[in-house]
Amino acid sequence: MTKDEEIAELKAAFKAFTESSDVLAKSYLDLQQEVVRLYDQLDRSEQDKRQEQDKNRILVLQFQQLFESMPVGVLLLNDEGVVVMANPVAERLFNLSLIGQLWGEIVPLSFRPQENDGHDVSMVTGRRVRVETASLGDAPGQLVILVDLTEAYHLQKKLTHHERLSNMGKMVAALAHQIRTPLSSATLYAGHLQKPDLAPVMRQTFANKLVARLANIEKQIRDMLIFSRSEIKLDEVISASEFVEELTNHCEEICEQKNMNFEMVGEDFSDMDCIQCNKETLLGALLNLLNNAIDAQSEGDVVRFDWRSHGSNVIFTFRDRGVGMSKEHLDHVQEGFVTTKQHGTGLGLMVVKAIARAHHGQFEIDSIEGAGTTASLTLPLVRV
Repeated sequence: MTKDEEIAELKAAFKAFTESSDVLAKSYLDLQQEVVRLYDQLDRSEQDKRQEQDKNRILVLQFQQLFESMPVGVLLLNDEGVVVMANPVAERLFNLSLIGQLWGEIVPLSFRPQENDGHDVSMVTGRRVRVETASLGDAPGQLVILVDLTEAYHLQKKLTHHERLSNMGKMVAALAHQIRTPLSSATLYAGHLQKPDLAPVMRQTFANKLVARLANIEKQIRDMLIFSRSEIKLDEVISASEFVEELTNHCEEICEQKNMNFEMVGEDFSDMDCIQCNKETLLGALLNLLNNAIDAQSEGDVVRFDWRSHGSNVIFTFRDRGVGMSKEHLDHVQEGFVTTKQHGTGLGLMVVKAIARAHHGQFEIDSIEGAGTTASLTLPLVRV
């Protein structure tokens, strides 16, 4: 190889080296720029992460503050039913260590159900609470919420007591006046029955009238006892279907005895639908509404009865097409001691309202003068 060829080859090699160096330098510069970009991206990600952590920390603090300051008792259970959080209200209600304890073990130690609990539950500490549960959505675990109703229960009890006392004078005076008339009639009929020469037909007539007057006295005394009773124990849980069947049987018998037509229509209940009640007093209240509908009409007219479910409640309704009442008279009747009946104390609707309230239900009545009256009793259903 000649010297010129060697020089040419060296120049070519140098040129290739120079080009390679330029490529490497450019690649290095691109790499540096990419590193800077990645550093910036990483820094932004870190900032976003810190901001998210700060937000989560604030949310946790807010949740803890809300949890601690809630006016009701709240327990947080994990998926195994162990208490992992309890707010101060819950700790005061239970008066024992809750964290780390199984909820299933806390219940028998802390609750002592009583016959008059109704939809509330008595605790061993003497408090009355309503217990509710709520899921955490997709997260495992459960919230147990305890609403302390002790003060409300005592206040309601005192209010009811004062209402009864304020009405006691009216009630006794009305009852004494209304019993005197049927009692005098009963005494008169009993005197006739003592006559040895009384004809059998007249004897039967006087006996029937005597029984009717005594039944009237017994009903008024029973209404007075129910109205004056401090509380009604809801010690029975019966099937809604069975209760309706028994109620309609009574209604049909009463309407047949009084020569009235009885129509009924209603929905079927599920096997789990039940009513927590005092069956005797609840039947008495509903039959009271039936008798009001009968008394408002003439013999042979129609009394309509229907029942239906509405959410978690059942509604019983009696309808008549009797004389009805004006709005003013309807308001007076619901206040008590006002009656349109010849032998009545005006306690009937007050007794129905008292029984509805004792069953955590609601009584409503609507009437149009000359068109008839509709009376409804709404009760909560329990599912077992």
